[in-house]
Amino acid sequence: MKKILLLTMSIVLSTHVKAQELSTQESNIRNLIQEILGNPVDGVSEELFESLYQNYLNPLDLNKVSRQELASLYLLSEKQLNAFFTYRENVGKLLSIYELQAIPDFDLPTIYKFIPFVRVNSDGFSIKTFQNSLQKANQYFLLRYTQYLETKKGFTEPDARSKVRYEGSPMKLYARYKIALPKDFSAGFTIEKDEGESQLIDFTSFHFQIQNKGHWKNITLGDYQLQFGQGLVSAAGFYLGKGAETVLTTRRNHLGTRPYSSVMESNFFRGGTATYQIHSLDVTAFYSRMNRDANLAQDKSTNADYVTSLQTAGLHRTPSEIADKGSLMEENYGLNISFHNRITTFQAGITLLQTNFSLPLIKAEKAYNQFEFSGKENFLAGLHWTYHFQNYNLFGEVARSESGGVGAVTGILASLSKHTDISLMLRNYDKNFHSFYANGFSENSRNINERGVYTGIKHAINRKWLASAYFDYFYFPWYRYLVDKQPTKGFDYLGRLTFQPSKKLQAYLQIRQENKEENTKITETYLDKGKEKTREITVVRERTKRALLVNVNYKLSKTWEFQTRASASTFQFDGQALTKGFAIAQDVNADFGRIALSGRIAFFKTDDYDNRQYFYEQDVLYAFSFPAYYEHGFRHYLLAKYKINRNVDAWIRWARTDLLGDALTFGSGLDEISAPHRSEVKVQLRLHF
Repeated sequence: MKKILLLTMSIVLSTHVKAQELSTQESNIRNLIQEILGNPVDGVSEELFESLYQNYLNPLDLNKVSRQELASLYLLSEKQLNAFFTYRENVGKLLSIYELQAIPDFDLPTIYKFIPFVRVNSDGFSIKTFQNSLQKANQYFLLRYTQYLETKKGFTEPDARSKVRYEGSPMKLYARYKIALPKDFSAGFTIEKDEGESQLIDFTSFHFQIQNKGHWKNITLGDYQLQFGQGLVSAAGFYLGKGAETVLTTRRNHLGTRPYSSVMESNFFRGGTATYQIHSLDVTAFYSRMNRDANLAQDKSTNADYVTSLQTAGLHRTPSEIADKGSLMEENYGLNISFHNRITTFQAGITLLQTNFSLPLIKAEKAYNQFEFSGKENFLAGLHWTYHFQNYNLFGEVARSESGGVGAVTGILASLSKHTDISLMLRNYDKNFHSFYANGFSENSRNINERGVYTGIKHAINRKWLASAYFDYFYFPWYRYLVDKQPTKGFDYLGRLTFQPSKKLQAYLQIRQENKEENTKITETYLDKGKEKTREITVVRERTKRALLVNVNYKLSKTWEFQTRASASTFQFDGQALTKGFAIAQDVNADFGRIALSGRIAFFKTDDYDNRQYFYEQDVLYAFSFPAYYEHGFRHYLLAKYKINRNVDAWIRWARTDLLGDALTFGSGLDEISAPHRSEVKVQLRLHF
């Protein structure tokens, strides 16, 4: 009787969220990206967007999802997580996704964000054969073509000033096939050719995974990533760190193995891994062996080969880039053993990782890299833990590399009330802590040479107003790249006020400031044989960047949606002139059913690159665009999607940037265009079954 009542209630309540069809869900993802990223000081990696879309492509079954998996979406507070699992334990399996509205502490704004990433499989059918799995699986094939319309210098004839040119054509090609049934199996491949590369298929990625076959929780062959603990030994998946989501994204979640299908040509393993469950223990063993890009060099006295750096861009366009391709063999193997209690309120584990290179890595002798990794082997051991008590979550990880360097993070998330959530995170990464696959919480792009304290808060003032903020203090014990001083320190804070009176309207105001000590050049006056002269010298001074962001989203109807976005910033080194920048953009989105259109026109003006403005742009499905707007000009794009039939979708996107003023060229180096504008065309076709 209870289930009948819940089903009836779900049907009635679904009228509030029934409009969340595919196109609307894609719109929600777009808005979610902008909401959680805020206004980044630096660019956003393709891997972050890829991970988010992988969550969208493989929605979590609410009747089978674990706490770690649900928390990895960074959408639910500790109080909401507790409410969900208490509800599922007391009531049983959910009958409909709209039943979420019956769970205490679940509000409609959260549900709207949540729906694209979850599903409910309530048919009660238990898949027993591989044939049944194939029949229920989702599969798709994607083909994408991208090219700039203007000719870049790299595609022109060599001249007396430079004979280096790109070896291949200007087109960029991308194709992906994937078939998957969540919690059962996944298989697929990805191929890509970047602009300027000569090989039609320059990069290939593939994987095959089966899950939950008796005691075997996972067996994966091909390309994969591993997410253990807080990511100090191995990290993967969607992770933001500092951003406009000020509480939930400080913590990573223990997800284990994730198949890899991105076009990022680094930060993944290639080989095999398996996870075997023994009562409350999960034992994961993994092995990887692959060639990776590196800068080759030779010792002049011994003629011995070595590498000076590891390449991660994955570009093979010029003779030097082609020479670096696959020049270093890397081998990884290791083990993770994780324990969890019956009610999964406590989890702890150890991770061991051995990395071997075929050639030694020896970096150029600089003060800032004196304690960086050097050699052919590195061993890492880490201990991670997480404990849930009521509306509190304590978590952390400590790891030690072969050099003796230690990395450690520990933190707490807490729902103090229905309206207030807080987070606190402490971190310490020694200057000689070496972890190639780490991505723990930090200010630096890598987990090395840093200490810090982060605190965040989020408070719902009422149903319409939400306030959030964070403050982060960081300290660098040793020299850093382009910082000729040690130690140095800094801080970063963000505040946001969001107003959402209805599902149709959302507006927010955000401020952010970051202070750091960095190198800068100043002009010094000195005496030379009694004559006064000037020279340029490098000094370390504190620099301050302040940014302001205003965003308004308004959904006029099911067809029309508008967004206005404006940002401004200032940048200044102590004792030097203040520079400024701003940008404003107007977006229009229209959904006519089989045809959907999106467009933008933006104006920007900045004094320098330090004041660049980042605006997220709509792109074809599973792609992203987050360009930096700088100098002085306009940018506009138009995106069209056409649903040919129930199984075939097509996209075409045109984008152009025009520089104003005295600009005669666009870009620099081999990417320079002999005109003050750049245009890009992108065409994509998707077949899904």
